[in-house]
Amino acid sequence: MSKFLLILLVGIILAACAVSPPPTNTPTPQPLATPTGSSSAACSPPSTWTIQYNRSGGFAGFDETLILDNDGSLSVQSERPFIDEQKTISADQVQAITGLLVQACPFEAGPTNGVCADCFFYNLNVQMDGRVYTVQASDVTLTKKLQPLINTLSQLLQESGQ
Repeated sequence: MSKFLLILLVGIILAACAVSPPPTNTPTPQPLATPTGSSSAACSPPSTWTIQYNRSGGFAGFDETLILDNDGSLSVQSERPFIDEQKTISADQVQAITGLLVQACPFEAGPTNGVCADCFFYNLNVQMDGRVYTVQASDVTLTKKLQPLINTLSQLLQESGQ
């Protein structure tokens, strides 16, 4: 009888120490788009705006932040590669970005189309004439309306790192 109890006890201990398999359905992040104004209304060219943009992820694990105002003042910060730069962009660049803001407004990401390894993730916070728009997207959820603005902001990040 004692052998039976010993075997049962060892079995219970081994079962308690077993490693459970990883979950088969890993939740994927959903895009978030929350303007404080009407999301279906078209946006007119803003007289004032501020952009806070963060790009993270990718193969190298970037985490870069850009802050840009309609007066052209630009601030870029990054840990890898290290960047802490302030400069002013040209009036032509400010005008081009103003046009891209109007084109991208109301700043909505598309639906998630699966998992993307080594994707970039984008957090965009835009303040335009008293309204605040926030969107989170990735390489797989960028819409055709949002992509030119994201590409331009990413280019400004790259130029600051050089």
